Amino acid sequence: MKTAPETSALPEDRVVTPTGTLNIWVFDDHQCFRDLLSEHLATIPRTTVVGCGDDREKLFAAVDRHAANLVLLDLHLPDSGGFGIMEALMLRANPPAVLILSSQVTPHSVNTAIRLGAVGYLQKTAGLDEIETALDQVRLGCTYFGQGTARAIGAEVQIKLERRGSLDLTTREVRLLSRLARGDNAKELGAAMNISPFTVYKMRTVLMEKIGAKTHRELVNYALRNGLMGWHQSV
Repeated sequence: MKTAPETSALPEDRVVTPTGTLNIWVFDDHQCFRDLLSEHLATIPRTTVVGCGDDREKLFAAVDRHAANLVLLDLHLPDSGGFGIMEALMLRANPPAVLILSSQVTPHSVNTAIRLGAVGYLQKTAGLDEIETALDQVRLGCTYFGQGTARAIGAEVQIKLERRGSLDLTTREVRLLSRLARGDNAKELGAAMNISPFTVYKMRTVLMEKIGAKTHRELVNYALRNGLMGWHQSV
């Protein structure tokens, strides 16, 4: 597979998060995997599998006629690879949301996926329950980064933190930022940090003002740029 190109972030209005029914295309070149996954997805409420395969022209046609609003995309693909597919999708007149589901998990691949507009990233080893959780988060307009993804980049995150020394943010704010960027909701954050959901919302507002983020995507990009994805798992 070709190395993913260094690409600047797409404009915010090119990133679409579906709500309501998820009309999914499973784009993977392993027929057994995509067929089994599609069978399971078909059992999830408000989820419809509208396509399954690795024919990019069929995928683009489905997107152009508004049939698919979410693509589960592998990265290890022939020709231009998954990032090439994703870049082309985001330039369509009606771009879908893209959730990466791949065995390739590196800091570079996660960062590139975010820059191209992915709503989440899961390892192929993720359980069906975690895939359902990711879909629920996407349906709510949130991003989701799997446990396997956080573990894969955790060591590099720790090295970056040690090299940086002191941070502009407090430890509590960094922990909140890391969990928000991963897609945790206010209730989950409150339980994990022993605070109320209301306090989470207040802290989130202060944090976003502090780092200059106006949207959730900008918050995620800040966490990636500063090596803070998965930081909460190392403390």
